[in-house]
Amino acid sequence: MIRILFQGDSITDGNRYKKAESRWDLNHQIGHSYVFNIASHLGLSYPGRYFLINRGVSGDSVDKARLRWELDVLNEHPDVLSVLLGINGEGNRDGYYPDGAAAHLAHFDKTYRELLDLSMAQNPSLKLILIEPFFLPVGKCKEHYDDFMSVFRSKQQMIKKIADDYGATFIPVQKPLETLVKENVHTLAENGCDIDPYAYWLWDGIHPTEAMHGFLAKLWLDAAKSILGFDLR
Repeated sequence: MIRILFQGDSITDGNRYKKAESRWDLNHQIGHSYVFNIASHLGLSYPGRYFLINRGVSGDSVDKARLRWELDVLNEHPDVLSVLLGINGEGNRDGYYPDGAAAHLAHFDKTYRELLDLSMAQNPSLKLILIEPFFLPVGKCKEHYDDFMSVFRSKQQMIKKIADDYGATFIPVQKPLETLVKENVHTLAENGCDIDPYAYWLWDGIHPTEAMHGFLAKLWLDAAKSILGFDLR
């Protein structure tokens, strides 16, 4: 059985039960994020081959994840580690960072790499999957979107570079998501859906809707099939 551990913030968390004493309740261990979609697909298609563990925590940054890395990652001894972090941390959605954008990015890069170093030191054969964080101009996120993205895009590129340096599988999301929005504008209108085309996927510019969690799961499965040895069914 291959142990796949998902680490991240609220996008991964999916309101899962987190207390150890609640582990008996198998209805609520995975949560209702993209991880649930992935678990459903792999569990149905390949019974018993994969064991999925969700350790995402809402609001987490790389710093907060670092505080619980031993308990929530190392102690679980995963064969595959999937990480989606980067939307949270110092600075607000207005693109202001107390110590400056350069310092914010340097700290993010250093801490992200420390997390991977800890994991690889424990298991040199660990397979890494790094998911690009994403953002859209919805609601309150519209006002300072360009300011925020000027730094956020650098962070996205940074994660791609980290993936290259560690031989990890990198899953781009921002551009595929932006393409998805454009491709479905007319379809939404034709189906009588008058919701903001951006909000259809990220209801507040940050958090995915059910449709977006489905899209994330598809991106993950497409990227992971080569390293996990399965065919999409």
